[in-house]
Amino acid sequence: MKTTGSARSGTEQLLLSGAWDSVLTRVDFHALTGQKVYLDSDQVGIVDKGYVVSSIRRAMAEQGVLLENNKDKAEVMVEVAFGAYGTDERDAKAGLPSVGVAPSLLGPSVTSGSGSGVTFSQTVRQDAVVKAGMFAYEAKTGRLLWESGPMLAAQGVRDHFFLSSGPYRLSSLPEVEKYPDEAQGRTNKHLWRKMTGR
Repeated sequence: MKTTGSARSGTEQLLLSGAWDSVLTRVDFHALTGQKVYLDSDQVGIVDKGYVVSSIRRAMAEQGVLLENNKDKAEVMVEVAFGAYGTDERDAKAGLPSVGVAPSLLGPSVTSGSGSGVTFSQTVRQDAVVKAGMFAYEAKTGRLLWESGPMLAAQGVRDHFFLSSGPYRLSSLPEVEKYPDEAQGRTNKHLWRKMTGR
């Protein structure tokens, strides 16, 4: 049986969407309340565009903005663009390198091997950063009406491994910290029910 993985890890996707959510909750759209607004997302080229655009529209609607799907009928245009939307990963290990004995013409010599050696601990860090901006202008005149200002947020996760145990996960986002333990916990419960018939 072949097992495949998605092009992007679940952790990466949760980190980025979580960072974006934390940014969006701080945006105040009340200056546009009651106006017919068209969201122009042509400048958005990020991988999670569908989620981001939908969440902006939802946030605007929740604050009383009238969403207009027809660009020609809109009173106000809102444009959004991203300066950053990505992750960085760093890996740190502590342990002993592998050591081997290599034969030579002058007798055996101790060399640093190319094997894995002994790893006592390992920490994998992944950080997500989002930088975006929005502004609104009158559809007919092009006059600037509103702008969000710089929108910046970062979220992170650390997976710690000690000897052969782990990962022990810490994250700035609760949903990232619970995953994948929560998924495996549910799988274990399902397996137990199948084995015991309960």
